[in-house]
Amino acid sequence: MMGFSVGAVVQSVLLLAACFATEAARLPSNFGRCSKSDPRFNECMRANIEDAIHKLKEGSKELGLKRFDPLDIPELVIGEGKGPVNVVQHFKDVELYGLTGSKVLAASADFDNKMMYATSVTPELRLQGQYSMKGRVLLLPIFGHGPCNVTLVNTKINHTLTAEPFEKKGQTYWSFKDYTVTLRPERVIFKFDNLFDGDARLGDEIGKVLNDNWDEVFTDVRDGYEKSFGLIFHGLANRVFTRVPLKDIFLE
Repeated sequence: MMGFSVGAVVQSVLLLAACFATEAARLPSNFGRCSKSDPRFNECMRANIEDAIHKLKEGSKELGLKRFDPLDIPELVIGEGKGPVNVVQHFKDVELYGLTGSKVLAASADFDNKMMYATSVTPELRLQGQYSMKGRVLLLPIFGHGPCNVTLVNTKINHTLTAEPFEKKGQTYWSFKDYTVTLRPERVIFKFDNLFDGDARLGDEIGKVLNDNWDEVFTDVRDGYEKSFGLIFHGLANRVFTRVPLKDIFLE
């Protein structure tokens, strides 16, 4: 995933495993639906989103979605920040654990402006895969490649989606042109194996520095993580909304 800190633009790359299917689909019969006229629409939407996330742990044949937990991410690049993180983090063969443990705190839709909003908390988001990097963190040199684990603890996520309607075979669908997120974890735990070509002493020392200063380190590259998670969620949301007619998601 990738970003920019204050005043610095950083690149972000996300390669998806497959293109979206174009055939129509139906929501699974065990998914809840909300009526726009329901005075408790927002609460209905909140509960149904949370329930759907939990039910998608193993994926959905009806929606053509593979497992959500872990979620496979072929490649991810987090760009360097402007502050203490002067290194590009390149991740491959990543598995993202913990999404289906999320609790949705609030959700709403603005149908006039084609917007959706949600706030969630995920107890543990764990990126596990292979990394490579070379640069400096907190003025200290760092380089290595091998297995890694980046864990975000109790992360509050704000979701903002902007849609564009389109017609297909007489039905109206939504395609999200933008999906932005903000990430506010209570803590981030970094674990990079094989730093400094396997020098255990140096690797342990820099690992301790990263975790003792996790807030400063993560804040500098947070925009990159936010852009990356936004791309991931964007793809998943469009996988559903571009294939299921809007009237089958939100009842009149």
